[in-house]
Amino acid sequence: MSKLPRRESDSAFRRTDSDRRGVKPPDSQANALRDALRCQEAEFAAGAPAFASVAARIRKEPSRIDAAPWTAAKSLRVAGELALSQLRIVPQTVLPAALIVTAAAVIGASMARYADSLLDATWLLSMILLVGAALTATLALASERPDSIALATPVGPQTVTLVRLAAVLCIDAASGIAACAAASLAGVPIDLGALASAWLVPLAAVSGASAFIAVWTGSSWAGSIVGAASIPVVAPVAHAAADSGIGLLIAGLQGALGPVGIVVFGIALLAATVCSARRAAVARMQAA
Repeated sequence: MSKLPRRESDSAFRRTDSDRRGVKPPDSQANALRDALRCQEAEFAAGAPAFASVAARIRKEPSRIDAAPWTAAKSLRVAGELALSQLRIVPQTVLPAALIVTAAAVIGASMARYADSLLDATWLLSMILLVGAALTATLALASERPDSIALATPVGPQTVTLVRLAAVLCIDAASGIAACAAASLAGVPIDLGALASAWLVPLAAVSGASAFIAVWTGSSWAGSIVGAASIPVVAPVAHAAADSGIGLLIAGLQGALGPVGIVVFGIALLAATVCSARRAAVARMQAA
């Protein structure tokens, strides 16, 4: 009887011993696992389309990365449509307030004309219009709950805030013109130079201060109060208070800035409001 070499006899003994125990060699286990995975894959892929149909669909619908980019005109049009859709919020809140402020300005100017008062009718008309500008700016931008719609739009809160501010400023300008026309029809003498100095020059500063506080706090009351408090600083003081200490201080400050400086300061506040709109919206949502 021939004897096998030692290594071959040992391996044969191990295979025989493994077979007696019912344990499969490593190669058999790997093959069994591979077969099980293939069966499972075939079971889950029963309803999947064939590879040829998937490849044909990929060739028919190329990737968006390979597609031609949008033109600048199309991007501008889409951004404009998304931004203008936000204006539906403005008429519900701003227009009623603007109409009330216009009526109050006309009534106040008429009373100042007929009453024996030291207040100038044009100055009082301008002050009431500025208070209305502070109110309308906050009503268009502030909300007790975070404006999640602005964050969800592709244009972002900056564009939405810019559009709302532009709409509010247009409404304020229209309200001022309507109030001046109504006051003139009522017999109130309107000095156009004084009106431009007392109303148009500080309009951007008052709206910017109100809007900035409203965007960061989400409170219309806080924005309105800050905007109203900024009126005596940027608007000409009344003749009755021109000789007082605080009146002289404000007049000196306004003289140092000049009308151009006040307008530039207001534009800077409006720009800061627009640029920080996203950060403010995210901070308000995190704090909610």
